[in-house]
Amino acid sequence: MFESPTRRPLITGKTSYSQITEDIIKPIEAKPTKWWYLGFTVSLAALGLWLVSVTYLLFTGVGVWGLNKTVDWGWDITNFVWWADRSRRHPDFGGTSLVPSKVENGR
Repeated sequence: MFESPTRRPLITGKTSYSQITEDIIKPIEAKPTKWWYLGFTVSLAALGLWLVSVTYLLFTGVGVWGLNKTVDWGWDITNFVWWADRSRRHPDFGGTSLVPSKVENGR
Protein backbone atom coordinates (compact mmCIF):
# COMPACT_ATOMS: atom_id res chain seq x y z
CA MET A 1 0.00 0.00 0.00
CA PHE A 2 0.97 3.61 -0.51
CA GLU A 3 2.47 5.33 2.53
CA SER A 4 2.15 9.08 2.88
CA PRO A 5 5.27 10.94 4.03
CA THR A 6 3.17 13.56 5.88
CA ARG A 7 0.99 11.47 8.23
CA ARG A 8 0.64 8.06 9.83
CA PRO A 9 -1.15 5.33 7.85
CA LEU A 10 -4.89 5.08 8.46
CA ILE A 11 -4.91 1.31 7.82
CA THR A 12 -2.25 -0.82 9.46
CA GLY A 13 -1.44 -4.50 9.28
CA LYS A 14 -1.79 -7.01 6.46
CA THR A 15 -5.05 -5.77 4.94
CA SER A 16 -5.94 -6.26 1.29
CA TYR A 17 -7.95 -3.88 -0.85
CA SER A 18 -10.80 -6.40 -1.02
CA GLN A 19 -10.97 -6.58 2.80
CA ILE A 20 -11.08 -2.78 3.02
CA THR A 21 -13.89 -2.73 0.45
CA GLU A 22 -15.81 -5.39 2.39
CA ASP A 23 -15.45 -3.41 5.63
CA ILE A 24 -16.79 -0.26 3.97
CA ILE A 25 -19.66 -1.96 2.14
CA LYS A 26 -20.86 -4.15 5.05
CA PRO A 27 -23.08 -1.49 6.77
CA ILE A 28 -24.52 -0.37 3.43
CA GLU A 29 -25.54 -3.85 2.32
CA ALA A 30 -26.95 -4.88 5.72
CA LYS A 31 -30.71 -5.19 6.22
CA PRO A 32 -32.27 -1.94 7.52
CA THR A 33 -33.16 -1.86 11.20
CA LYS A 34 -36.56 -1.06 12.71
CA TRP A 35 -35.33 2.48 13.43
CA TRP A 36 -34.62 2.99 9.73
CA TYR A 37 -38.14 1.85 8.85
CA LEU A 38 -39.58 4.14 11.53
CA GLY A 39 -37.60 7.12 10.21
CA PHE A 40 -38.61 6.27 6.65
CA THR A 41 -42.29 6.10 7.66
CA VAL A 42 -42.08 9.46 9.45
CA SER A 43 -40.35 10.97 6.39
CA LEU A 44 -43.07 9.63 4.08
CA ALA A 45 -45.75 11.06 6.37
CA ALA A 46 -44.00 14.46 6.32
CA LEU A 47 -43.75 14.30 2.53
CA GLY A 48 -47.45 13.48 2.30
CA LEU A 49 -48.34 16.41 4.57
CA TRP A 50 -46.16 18.72 2.47
CA LEU A 51 -47.84 17.54 -0.76
CA VAL A 52 -51.30 18.09 0.70
CA SER A 53 -50.29 21.55 1.97
CA VAL A 54 -48.78 22.66 -1.34
CA THR A 55 -51.76 21.33 -3.30
CA TYR A 56 -54.13 23.21 -0.99
CA LEU A 57 -52.03 26.36 -1.36
CA LEU A 58 -52.02 26.11 -5.17
CA PHE A 59 -55.79 25.65 -5.36
CA THR A 60 -56.66 28.22 -2.67
CA GLY A 61 -53.97 30.91 -3.07
CA VAL A 62 -51.71 32.85 -0.73
CA GLY A 63 -54.74 33.96 1.27
CA VAL A 64 -54.17 30.73 3.17
CA TRP A 65 -51.20 32.45 4.83
CA GLY A 66 -53.54 35.14 6.15
CA LEU A 67 -52.27 37.64 3.60
CA ASN A 68 -55.53 38.82 2.05
CA LYS A 69 -54.30 42.32 1.17
CA THR A 70 -52.21 42.93 -1.93
CA VAL A 71 -49.50 44.86 -0.08
CA ASP A 72 -48.98 42.25 2.65
CA TRP A 73 -47.73 39.43 0.46
CA GLY A 74 -45.03 41.67 -0.99
CA TRP A 75 -43.00 40.74 2.09
CA ASP A 76 -42.96 37.08 1.02
CA ILE A 77 -41.77 37.96 -2.46
CA THR A 78 -39.10 40.31 -1.12
CA ASN A 79 -37.89 37.70 1.36
CA PHE A 80 -37.67 35.03 -1.35
CA VAL A 81 -35.80 37.29 -3.78
CA TRP A 82 -33.33 38.39 -1.08
CA TRP A 83 -32.49 34.79 -0.12
CA ALA A 84 -32.28 33.71 -3.76
CA ASP A 85 -29.83 36.55 -4.45
CA ARG A 86 -27.79 35.69 -1.35
CA SER A 87 -27.51 32.05 -2.38
CA ARG A 88 -26.43 33.06 -5.88
CA ARG A 89 -23.73 35.52 -4.86
CA HIS A 90 -22.44 34.64 -1.40
CA PRO A 91 -19.82 31.86 -1.05
CA ASP A 92 -21.11 30.90 2.44
CA PHE A 93 -24.48 30.02 0.89
CA GLY A 94 -23.03 27.90 -1.92
CA GLY A 95 -22.82 30.63 -4.55
CA THR A 96 -19.98 32.63 -5.96
CA SER A 97 -19.34 36.35 -5.77
CA LEU A 98 -17.15 36.33 -8.89
CA VAL A 99 -20.09 37.00 -11.23
CA PRO A 100 -21.35 40.57 -10.74
CA SER A 101 -25.05 41.19 -11.14
CA LYS A 102 -26.53 43.82 -13.46
CA VAL A 103 -27.64 45.92 -10.49
CA GLU A 104 -24.07 46.13 -9.17
CA ASN A 105 -22.81 47.37 -12.55
CA GLY A 106 -25.50 50.03 -12.75
CA ARG A 107 -27.05 48.50 -15.90
